[in-house]
Amino acid sequence: MTGFPVKLYVYDLSRGLARQMSMQFIGKQIDGVWHTSVTYQGVEYYYGAGVQTSVPGGTHHGQPLEVVDMGESSLPEDVLSEYIESLKDIYRPENYDLFMHNCNNFSQDLCQFLVGKDIPAHITGLPQEVLQTPFGQIMKPMIEQSLRPITTAPSAPAPVRQPPLKPQPRHHVLYVTSASHLEELIKRKRCVSVFFTSSTCAPCRIAYPKYDELAEMYGDKCVFVKVDINQAYDISQQWQITATPTFQNYVDGEKVDDWKGASPLTLEGNINMLIQIAYPPHSHRKLSLPNILGTSSHPITYTRIPPLDKIIAKLEIAGIKDQILPRVITFIKEREAHGAREAALPDLHLWAAFIQEQIQRGANSDALFPIIDLFRVAAIDVRVGSWFAEESEHKTLRSVIEFASDDEKSYQVRLVTLQLLCNLFTSHLFVPHLCQELGGELSQLTTSSLLDVHSNVRLAASSLAFNITAHGQRRRAEGAEEVLGEISIELVVALIEGIDRETESGQTLSRLLTALGLLLYCAPNIRDSELFAICDSLEARDVVKRKKNEPIAVKGLCDEVLLLLAPE
Repeated sequence: MTGFPVKLYVYDLSRGLARQMSMQFIGKQIDGVWHTSVTYQGVEYYYGAGVQTSVPGGTHHGQPLEVVDMGESSLPEDVLSEYIESLKDIYRPENYDLFMHNCNNFSQDLCQFLVGKDIPAHITGLPQEVLQTPFGQIMKPMIEQSLRPITTAPSAPAPVRQPPLKPQPRHHVLYVTSASHLEELIKRKRCVSVFFTSSTCAPCRIAYPKYDELAEMYGDKCVFVKVDINQAYDISQQWQITATPTFQNYVDGEKVDDWKGASPLTLEGNINMLIQIAYPPHSHRKLSLPNILGTSSHPITYTRIPPLDKIIAKLEIAGIKDQILPRVITFIKEREAHGAREAALPDLHLWAAFIQEQIQRGANSDALFPIIDLFRVAAIDVRVGSWFAEESEHKTLRSVIEFASDDEKSYQVRLVTLQLLCNLFTSHLFVPHLCQELGGELSQLTTSSLLDVHSNVRLAASSLAFNITAHGQRRRAEGAEEVLGEISIELVVALIEGIDRETESGQTLSRLLTALGLLLYCAPNIRDSELFAICDSLEARDVVKRKKNEPIAVKGLCDEVLLLLAPE
């Protein structure tokens, strides 16, 4: 697929004064005070008064002095928007620092995400170049004071747009003239409302607007049909329609309501009742589940920083050296010491290639453990997680998961890989990939690790199971389609067996029970659900009941899971 060009716009905030006067003031020739922005798909992105946007060349900086072609990207606009949103916490207005945290840091992160390239080094290196001079240190406050109003000015007013056309309704009323067509709709559709009308029926016109409004409101759940009996005589005969307006409502082919009259209030009330009959509130919503539903919505993460100097020493002993390693170490140190806003991203293309190369070369577990551990720590940063979310075919993560899933590899590698996957749940961009494109690999590693002989591996696996099921529950609460698919079937088996076996860690048991509860809560089609059929076949109720009486059990969680497992 052909991508869209990514351009780096370069501005000189001094408007030529730096080139003319820098030697005189700081004793070093500086060609400009560089401000940059990134343009993609007709939008200019830059950092000043927070993350800002404009039409290309439409900012208060005017036209760029230089335009650098950074390459092409095929990332969709919604993915980029979500990434930009994740950066706003790092690039707040109050975080702006002309020398340490400026527009060029933002452009660097965005170009890394879009095309995997660094912006020119003479731009990112300029602040340190100035500060390394004696006069640069002295003049720093003066330079900041004079340039801050320029760099942090608000965005230019957005261009006036024509008001959008009134959107077309998403759901339309069907006009049916064939008896066989109407029979087919009633037979095959979950929920159908039929409005029998006539072109000569004056009262019918009173009900038209309300019926159309209800079709727009409930059209995703119910089929709304109009039948003009003057044009569909066979329908009026078969359905014995003797007056108009007549309304009939059907659920699963059975008539549940039949009335005459054009009252909009009666129509609305009866349609609301139809929707309630066809789609009753889930029985689980009546349950009190404070322990399961009161769990924090934030993913469980592992943020401990390992002894970085020892990691480098261990890798050197193993004969592993690469230019990217010190950059990743520096990134982790800077982020830990000063926060994400002070930590410049390393070259993530090089980092990904390095990890893949070590796995392909057959590096042993002792060498790969510290490398994956560095990956774990770096993945806490949403910029890192978002970059790997859009990596082609997810090659790096697939190779790591495949390596860790090998039972012959050390359990430490499996442990840090599980923790790495937990940390990736901090990136909203990565979560859909984890549970869909990578669903098979994720499920296999998680379920096997829930039964591992090492308690710390089981704890990490239970944390990952919690993150997965919490994501599925959030999407279910939003009314989205079930996102876990086959993962939920594989998980429920492993969770029940894991609960049954767990005798060492109360924390692990708590997370296993919570994950099972989140997986079951408001699951569709309880009576015919494969999920609940598996719970019955594995005697999940008996398994959970036994845990209520053990010292490490969490009684409240057990009680709530038993409520969810209760027969309908």
